Amino acid sequence: MALQRFWLQIAAFLVLVWAGVGVVMWVTEDSVFSPDKTLALMAEAPWLEDENLSEPKRKAYLDKVISSVLKLDFSQRNQMREDGLETMERFTKSLTDEEKGVYVGRTVEENFKAVMKGLEKLPAEDRRRIIGGIQREMKKKASKNPEMQMMLDQDAASFEKNFTKDMGLFFKEAPLSMKLEMAPMLEGMQGRMQGMRVR
Repeated sequence: MALQRFWLQIAAFLVLVWAGVGVVMWVTEDSVFSPDKTLALMAEAPWLEDENLSEPKRKAYLDKVISSVLKLDFSQRNQMREDGLETMERFTKSLTDEEKGVYVGRTVEENFKAVMKGLEKLPAEDRRRIIGGIQREMKKKASKNPEMQMMLDQDAASFEKNFTKDMGLFFKEAPLSMKLEMAPMLEGMQGRMQGMRVR
């Protein structure tokens, strides 16, 4: 009888623990972000179904999407791009110019500022290697976006010098479409720079 009671107490305890885990998971569901959830938010943007959605509702939903994007780490953002490029493109194309500016300003431009600060702090050899990678990435994108070509027609040394000096101005004046195209490159660079600092 005592052994049976002992097993009943253990079973009751385990039921309570798992019930607690379930409640915590349910309560924190909205606080956990993943590439899949972020892509789902993009795919379910209410204005895709209702073109007459009010501006405050659009703004609130866009804020929700941006918050979700910002809470993803570099590998998650990369995974999101690999798994849902079409969804991301459909979402960004559905934004008004003003909304695109907000989206880029809060996601892409923050990465750009972090990359530029990081580049300034790197040793010259590491900076040269990273900027060489940037130039290679930009050359791949240049075929789709001729506006990038002006910086790429330079030799590597000139590119490095002008990149660190003029990139802020270049990025500031670049069209939103170019900034969106540069997002994966900037996120990748920021991740690599953080890895260099850890070494």
